[in-house]
Order: sequence, then structure tokens, then C-alpha cells
Amino acid sequence: MKNLWLSLSFFLFSAAALLANGHIPEVVQKAFTQLYPEIENPFWENRHDGIVATFKDKEALKKAFFKPDGQWIETRIRMGIDRLPTGVENFVRENYQNADITFCGKVYAPGGSWYRVESELPGKVVLKTLDESGELIGEQILLYSTALTSSTATKPAVSPLPNRQIAPLRTE
Repeated sequence: MKNLWLSLSFFLFSAAALLANGHIPEVVQKAFTQLYPEIENPFWENRHDGIVATFKDKEALKKAFFKPDGQWIETRIRMGIDRLPTGVENFVRENYQNADITFCGKVYAPGGSWYRVESELPGKVVLKTLDESGELIGEQILLYSTALTSSTATKPAVSPLPNRQIAPLRTE
């Protein structure tokens, strides 16, 4: 009987968690469909940094971030080092020989596009933003215990995003 109650409790807790995480505002779903009409069933998450749709298209694995009011924040495209532009690839190979890279890819946002490299070091995560030539645009350091500690942007984001479907970066 005790096992039955434990199983039932676990099932109810799991179902409640799925429902809570699965409630995505209709305005967000509509905004996603306008950006990515060919994607039918993205995986949705409610996260601290927005409502996130994870999906794979013919190009790559992507994460589209939205505000609860449906405003698109950005889309991140995970890329292997060998798929990065030459300048960004050179920057990574020169500066990350012994680092644990947790994300490397391109970011599209309403204000432009750039490349992002995230790495973990003892006690912190370092986020570097680069333009296509591999020039450092900005850096943020997130300490595991205190969140964002510093941010230095040296110039604005590059290549404004057109008001249309995002085109593939490179195909191999």
C-alpha cells in the first residue's frame, strides 16, 4: 500500500510539473510560428531567461527565446568549431586550447547577429561575444554563486537582422 501511495504521488507530481512547464502563452506560440512556420512541434521550456522553443531544422539545432508577451529575444544556433567563420574559428583555437567550451554558435536577435562562445572555468562561466571576423565585442563573467558580475561591450552588435526568415549560415 505504501508503494502504491508513493507511485501515485510521484505520478501526480510529475504530471503537475509537465503541465506547469507546458503552459506556453498563445501569443508566444504565434510569434514562434511567424518566425519558423515550417516547425510544427518545438520543445517548450519556461526558463529564467525567457520562454524557450528548442527545435531542429534542416540547418541545425536551435533555441528561440521569447518574452511572455510574445516578443522575440533571440535565436541561438549551436555550431561546431569547424562550421564557424574563419576569424571566429581562429579566435576559439587560439584562446580556448584548454577550456571546456559549453556553447559555441551564432546568435540572431532583433538588433543584429554575432557569435557566442561560452566556457566553464573553476567557479565561473565566461561568455564571449565576437563579430564574424573574430573580433571580441564583449565579455560577461557569471560566478556560480553570485550571477552576473561584469560586462564589457566594446562595440555594438553586427549585421542587423532582416525582417524575414533567418537564412542558413553555411551548408556542408
